[in-house]
Amino acid sequence: MQSLQYIETLRESVTSVLGAPPDPAPLRPQTLDCVEMPDYRCEHVTYQLSPNDWGFAYLLLPTDVSAPAPAVYCHHRHRNDFRLGKEDILTPSDDSGASLAVELVRRGYAVFAPDALGFGERRHPDSDGHAFDQAYNFYQLATRLLRGETLLRKVICDVSRGIDYLEMRPEIDKRYIGFIGHGYGGKMAIWSMALEPRIRAGVGHRGATTYRENVRRSDWIQTEFVVPRLLQVADLHHILSLVAPRPFLLSTTDDDPQSADAQTIYRQALPTYERHGVPQRLSFYSYPGGDVFERDMRHNAYTWLDSWLKPF
Repeated sequence: MQSLQYIETLRESVTSVLGAPPDPAPLRPQTLDCVEMPDYRCEHVTYQLSPNDWGFAYLLLPTDVSAPAPAVYCHHRHRNDFRLGKEDILTPSDDSGASLAVELVRRGYAVFAPDALGFGERRHPDSDGHAFDQAYNFYQLATRLLRGETLLRKVICDVSRGIDYLEMRPEIDKRYIGFIGHGYGGKMAIWSMALEPRIRAGVGHRGATTYRENVRRSDWIQTEFVVPRLLQVADLHHILSLVAPRPFLLSTTDDDPQSADAQTIYRQALPTYERHGVPQRLSFYSYPGGDVFERDMRHNAYTWLDSWLKPF
């Protein structure tokens, strides 16, 4: 089994290949709009990520709580549709008519749903369609590689800026911040928790695959996760091991061609949790079905988060 000293050395090595972080900037948060619903309110907010680079998000807050609420950072899918972004979190997930965000806020969580770089309000203002969006996405990677940086470091730092925003809101209990994602968001759940210690518990649904299997199968690799020399240092199960000892639920479906990879990632990360004496904090669920994050899957994910983010 890997020693805890090895894990810290691994963390340093991974951080090194990810390259330099973006330049710092003041947060300068603003609320752009607010919609009141019977049992929650939805704020449209913006905040500065790095100089002249602004994030946009929805913040849903329950109206029937008297104390600061636990929060869940919800990362949207890719879906090969750059227009959606955070709207994916507000869109009904199935025929239940309820979205991920609404279901979570009705369980008493503050819900934070931002756009990832290149998506939603963070698309290039001159975009005229999908081909432009794809080219802009590659441009974000290529220009950083020329400077010795990576797009993955940027999107992880954007997550950290979102946590900065949550921590400055008095409605939120910053001791209990979780993360949930599906597809692109599922991969970001692993990477974000590995490098952002303020996230207390996470759920990653579908999309988890090893880089070595991606290369072996000649699969498409999402631009955000292209990191030079990464395979000389780590694969995704190593990244998941960096989350320990914090709780993480990895789930998938049997129609996901990457589902076998997900189980391997879980099994290879589990010894690190055992080394910490908390193997119960890493779980793996596999469901029948396809790409839809169905109601029972979401319910199990919420229950998992409840057990770690709701102390009473």
